[in-house]
Amino acid sequence: MGTTPVTTRGRAIVGGWLLAATALVLVPSFATESLFTETSYVLVSSGAAAAAWVATRRRGPGGGVRRLAVALTLNAVGDLVWQLEDWVTGNTPDVSLADVAYLLSYVALGAALIGQAGGRSATPRDRLHALLDSAAVLVAALLMVWQASIGTTLADDSLPLFSKVVLAAYPVLDVLALGLVVRAVVLRARLDRQAVLLALGAAAWTASDLGWLLLASADQVEDWLSAGWLAGAVALAAAAWAPRPATAEQSTDSVIGHWRLTCAFLPLLVPGIIEFDAWLTGVDVDPVPGLLATVLLTALVVVRAQRLLADAVRSRADVRSLARRYEALALNSSDAVVVVDPAGVLTTDSASLAELLGQPGEAGRSLPALLGSVGVDPADVHAVLARATAAPGEPVELELRGGHPTGGVVWLGGRAVDLRTDPDVEGVAVNLYDITARKLAEAELAHQAFYDGLTGLANRALFLDHTEQALRRAARTGSPPIVLCLDLDGFKDVNDSLGHLAGDELLCTIARRLLGAVRSADTVARLGGDEFAVLLDDTRGGVPFATTLSQRLLDVIGEPVELGGHRVHVAASIGIVTADTGATPLSMFRDADIAMYRAKAAGRAQAVVFDPGMRAAALQRIELERELAGALSAGQLRLVYQPVVDLQTECVVGFEALLRWQHPTLGAIGPDRFVPVAEDAGTIVPIGRWVLAEATCTAARWQRAHPSATPLSMAVNVSARQLADGTLLADVAEALTTSGISPSSLVLEVTETALVTDPDAVAEQLCALRGLGVRLALDDFGTGYSSLSYLRQFPVDVLKIDRSFVDLLDGSAEDAAIVHGLVQLGRTLRLEIVAEGVETVAQRDRLRAERCQLAQGWLFAPALEADEAERLLLQRAVPTPALPRPRDGRTPGETPLSLA
Repeated sequence: MGTTPVTTRGRAIVGGWLLAATALVLVPSFATESLFTETSYVLVSSGAAAAAWVATRRRGPGGGVRRLAVALTLNAVGDLVWQLEDWVTGNTPDVSLADVAYLLSYVALGAALIGQAGGRSATPRDRLHALLDSAAVLVAALLMVWQASIGTTLADDSLPLFSKVVLAAYPVLDVLALGLVVRAVVLRARLDRQAVLLALGAAAWTASDLGWLLLASADQVEDWLSAGWLAGAVALAAAAWAPRPATAEQSTDSVIGHWRLTCAFLPLLVPGIIEFDAWLTGVDVDPVPGLLATVLLTALVVVRAQRLLADAVRSRADVRSLARRYEALALNSSDAVVVVDPAGVLTTDSASLAELLGQPGEAGRSLPALLGSVGVDPADVHAVLARATAAPGEPVELELRGGHPTGGVVWLGGRAVDLRTDPDVEGVAVNLYDITARKLAEAELAHQAFYDGLTGLANRALFLDHTEQALRRAARTGSPPIVLCLDLDGFKDVNDSLGHLAGDELLCTIARRLLGAVRSADTVARLGGDEFAVLLDDTRGGVPFATTLSQRLLDVIGEPVELGGHRVHVAASIGIVTADTGATPLSMFRDADIAMYRAKAAGRAQAVVFDPGMRAAALQRIELERELAGALSAGQLRLVYQPVVDLQTECVVGFEALLRWQHPTLGAIGPDRFVPVAEDAGTIVPIGRWVLAEATCTAARWQRAHPSATPLSMAVNVSARQLADGTLLADVAEALTTSGISPSSLVLEVTETALVTDPDAVAEQLCALRGLGVRLALDDFGTGYSSLSYLRQFPVDVLKIDRSFVDLLDGSAEDAAIVHGLVQLGRTLRLEIVAEGVETVAQRDRLRAERCQLAQGWLFAPALEADEAERLLLQRAVPTPALPRPRDGRTPGETPLSLA
């Protein structure tokens, strides 16, 4: 059966029994002998045995509890046998069968005490010392009971030999039990509740046994002796229920104490005391037992003293070894440990401090002065000591900055603790170690967190922090900070052509130029990529000063840069913003960024000052981008068609497809607003694919419905983003295949600005398109920077003269000569020429005189819906009539809005 813990209910039951037993123990002392008292005696004795067996069942048999129950059972059996003999015979002999049970109960008690010693974790040395201490007590106690009882009993000739042996065995076993109790207490190194109960039980039995043997009239105090035996049984039963002592975590020799020394040496006095008592009383005692006891006790004391001396020597050696070990560890570690007084004077030598500082760490030297040799301010050291002494026992962290005489920073870290109340220290313990590497690493991490790793300029986080501080100062001074956002123009071309290393070198050069152009109080930051920012904190010059500085920055940025043997030029677009009421660093960033993009849109290489209207335009642009993402799928986009006419016959020979967006809530949105947004967002690619498919299908339908010798042409604008996308060629081929029109009927119009991005790649793309059989038109000719070179570089079939040149025909003869030159250039290159924006009869007549073949404009027809355009085709054989105002709401004089 498994063991169960001692429950609260079990403790309550046994506690009640112990109270009842205590009451019954006192009954024989005050009541006359009767059947009740005799029965009560037996019940208490038997109850003690029963209680011990219950404890055995609940707590388990370990620790000698079962042997203790056996001892109490044998004692109860002896009591019962003795009482039965008294009831049957009316008289009990000095020695009877009950004595067998009594003596065996002592033997079981001794076994229980051995088991209760709790010395499983004790070392052999601990057991030897416990044996020596308990043996000294045992010898002294045996001598006492010999002189008091055993000697007299053995010398009594009136007793049979067996009776002498039995009667002498009682005190001997009592003394052995007491010795085992001492041994158990010594091994436990503590006097716990169980040990006290065991000692009380053994002492009560010993006192009653000796009283029975020594008192001449024992019958007169028999009730008191019986109470002692019962008290011993109750105490031993209670010991079975006492909490089991915890295993000692340290050697018993580490808890010597005064009582251990008393147990070891006090028994030496017993022989002398006995002899002195005999001399006082005039009793002649046998000296042999005293002599033998003295010899044994002297031998035990000598051995114990030798063991104590050996232990003391070993302890001192351990302390010295431990001190050497700690000193060696300190010398071979990065820490230095010193003990100083409140003034900072070393109270002991410190080899570890000498190792750390390279100077002797002798007692009597000043710690602040020693640390001053490595550049630490002594005042800082005294401040640390003052903080430590102000809070005794509390660790005070310290970080001390110093410097080597040869240069370089030194950092010492550690802690100081005031331990003046500790008798082993009696001073302020200071622990020091070198934290220079850690502090340098922290500084590097901090630099990386707030500075750009490439240019060394402040990064976005530090710039935002400085801007926040400037805004706080502005709240006090009334001088708002100004932020400039710069984005390099042409950096991508350098990066792509010369490589990233050259791009990095260019960024570093620009960073140095920016730093050289601003004031020392201004903050220059690299925000990422090729974007920089400048914070003007002192803004007494206001926006005029910021504008002047921006021009200076544009000048220094525009200077040529030598990169690996290549001279390159870059420019910058700058946005300027002044903090207004309620501005934040992020809002200033946003507004400066808006102004910077406005500068890019205005032609780059310039600065633009932000105004609130730009913010509204930016928000509108964001809204357009959001709505445009679903415009195609929602069916909000449509195409209108502007006729292209033969100037000689004014017959319609083709159309230009123009994109329109009708939003359900925003209304009609012009291409000049949404096409740039579509290009930036990338949605122009799927929109352009849809335009190609829709325009070619419409052209195919019209060609089938209105056949002619020369099929109607359809012009479609292609944006720069489409040219850069790799799907344009496939989109055009699919549109031609799906619609079935002749490739020569499709004209792809490309603006000059679309050719600037990457001329070589664009030329390759245009050649591939030309290979499909489609015709290519150069739109808005003459408005760019390199128009003539484009005619030579790109495979162009059609030249479209921009309306700005057509308007010159209404001016002077010199202005009209420009149009004449453009037309003659196209005729010379054998290009088809189309004049855009023809609105007056005079313009038409002048173009006819210049022998320009084709034209389009409000004079002939505005951009028409598909059904209106088809009605116009029914009249293609006759001159085009004047048409009513179109449904798209355009007015005469409006330039046709195309896809690009």
